[in-house]
Amino acid sequence: MPQRGLLLFLTLWAGALLVFGSVNFAKAILAFHNDYYWTPTIQHEPLWQGKGRFEVYVRGKLLDRRLQDGELGLRAGESWLPLQEADVTVRLNHISEITRTWLLYGVGFASAGLAWLIAIFVIRTAQKSEETRPV
Repeated sequence: MPQRGLLLFLTLWAGALLVFGSVNFAKAILAFHNDYYWTPTIQHEPLWQGKGRFEVYVRGKLLDRRLQDGELGLRAGESWLPLQEADVTVRLNHISEITRTWLLYGVGFASAGLAWLIAIFVIRTAQKSEETRPV
């Protein structure tokens, strides 16, 4: 009888952990449908904010280098004005930073739930083999 109580306890915990894991996975998946993880359109970030996340090349040369060398310009009527680094801004997507915790919780809870289910299976199998073993 104490085995039955333990199995019920483990089953309830496994179910709860799997539900928590599923909810966190669902949050992470649904987050990709929203636009609010992007830098606001009125608050673009300077180009250097993207270092380590992306690189932009213009005709085979890094955009940062072309801007520093003054190789790019904007047409202002009949003349050209050199494009400065401050003229180029980016709008970054921060979805990976937001969903990281949800994915970690999802994997953690789901793994724990599966481990508990395996423990339940092992305990139940051992219990049945004990019952069928001749004395």
